Amino acid sequence: MTGRVSWKSPWGPIPVDLVFGRIAAIYLDPRRAPRGASRREHDAEDSLPRRSKSNGPITSATALQHLLNKVLRGTLSARDAVAAVDLSWATPFERSVLLALARVSRGTTVTYGELAVAARSPRAARAVGSALGRNRTPIVLPCHRIVAATGIGGYGGGAGRGWRPGGVDPLAFKRELLAREGVAAYA
Repeated sequence: MTGRVSWKSPWGPIPVDLVFGRIAAIYLDPRRAPRGASRREHDAEDSLPRRSKSNGPITSATALQHLLNKVLRGTLSARDAVAAVDLSWATPFERSVLLALARVSRGTTVTYGELAVAARSPRAARAVGSALGRNRTPIVLPCHRIVAATGIGGYGGGAGRGWRPGGVDPLAFKRELLAREGVAAYA
């Protein structure tokens, strides 16, 4: 399946771009979603090897809804999360960060430095933050679980300035996501 689907999230409808059965982008800020077929979709289509173009697990809007609900319940494995997203756009470093990110368990947090170590770039904590800022699939690849060594850190969820998911500040949204997972330290 390729195209734009609306995810019926707990925060309202959220546009999701799919490319060959994989999530190419989740727009937590619906105002930032390009109209019509995005350039991102076409770039991803062109860069995928032929054999993988039909291998994505998402075959319908219902399958997408089911997968994202599993993410929110914490029942989607890291392996299935990685299989569900298109990472063809990512640089090798960003890909290593996002693959390490997928392994951060629900209900836990790690620091940018710890994620850098897990991504085999132990002195790249700042670069990890930049890579997370470009994460096109927040929620599925849970960048909200990454915190600063001195506090909660930031959260953009791939959105622009003025973004208010569910009408709240992005850091309040990050706190809400962590609280949904049982992480009370940042409440």
